[in-house]
Amino acid sequence: MQYWIAATRPRTLAAAFAPLVLATGWLLAHDQFHVLPVGLAALAALCFQIGCNFVNDVADFERGADQDRVDGDKPQRAVASGRISPQAMWRAANLMLGMGVAIGFWLAFTVSWIYAPLGVLSALLAWAYTAGPYPMAYCGTADAIVLLMFGPVAVTGTIFAAGGSLNTVSWGLGFGPGLLAVALLAINNLRDHAEDAMVGKKTLAVRYGPTFVRWQWRMMLVGSAALSVYLAIQLGPLAGLGAVALALPALKPFVLGPTAAALFGWSLLTALGLVLG
Repeated sequence: MQYWIAATRPRTLAAAFAPLVLATGWLLAHDQFHVLPVGLAALAALCFQIGCNFVNDVADFERGADQDRVDGDKPQRAVASGRISPQAMWRAANLMLGMGVAIGFWLAFTVSWIYAPLGVLSALLAWAYTAGPYPMAYCGTADAIVLLMFGPVAVTGTIFAAGGSLNTVSWGLGFGPGLLAVALLAINNLRDHAEDAMVGKKTLAVRYGPTFVRWQWRMMLVGSAALSVYLAIQLGPLAGLGAVALALPALKPFVLGPTAAALFGWSLLTALGLVLG
């Protein structure tokens, strides 16, 4: 069981839950929060994130991209280390993605038809991140998908599921976690760029070099700070509270832990500011 838990990559789950925390803050501030749809949205996000991680584990193994995690000092992957078979990992990945799609169809029947194609699209993107003939993580296109799916799509999708109101501000709100999720991806790409280049994984770090990705990381933080200023102007000073969390990665740049903490912290503090404001 411990190998399966490790394969879910618990540290990445903040990227899935941060938009839900932010959407919850928006709903509470507008007196539109309902437990069931928000809970289902959270469960779907968890299924898609874990399913994506499972696909990543087995697909990278099959492409030979995890050899450094067997022989090197990086955290080992479950399939590459032989702890879980590829067949078992594929079954688990399909189960998690299927559960996410099923929740999408339930929301389609109870809220809006849009959740059926959205659920299917989310599953396909989670699968295509590292699998298929043109995996996004190997083509340098993953950053844009991460920005949208962990940002505006996740936030507004949760708000709409609960019957909440959508406007320009709520759509803009979602870019906060999206930008910081891309910052997390940038750190991973920066760390792995030498190994990725050897296996043909053309991330932005491989295509344009480490300096480009360091500037990408900085711009994601600047964008999040600018969004906090925008929210403070539009909704009141407390709505900009999330900017406080950006001090963590600013003090320890290009380190995964502080940036992950900033992702969740920005969303939590912004949500708190929305409620208190």
